[in-house]
Amino acid sequence: MRVLTAARVAVSADRTADWLAVIEVLARRLAARGQHLWIFRSAEAPGVFLEFTEGQDGATHRAQGPADLEEANLEARLRGLAEYDPLTSVEQWIEVPFNDP
Repeated sequence: MRVLTAARVAVSADRTADWLAVIEVLARRLAARGQHLWIFRSAEAPGVFLEFTEGQDGATHRAQGPADLEEANLEARLRGLAEYDPLTSVEQWIEVPFNDP
């Protein structure tokens, strides 16, 4: 059963390049563990992003905490560069599988 988190993030223009660089490093680390991280930029609101992270289950998902010190440092850096909406940064979505026909 896949788990998805969605977080709304606000990043100032002068920090966007750094934030995206850190997100890219984290995305590669997560991909090595079978997780996916996607970023979408708002078409209407400059500096507003949606950050989606998908994992195979709740126990190993990014939301459970960093896998090691390097990942903890990346997560801390992200939160230092951007403002994560406190409500959406912990919102988890569980996959609803379709029945086979």
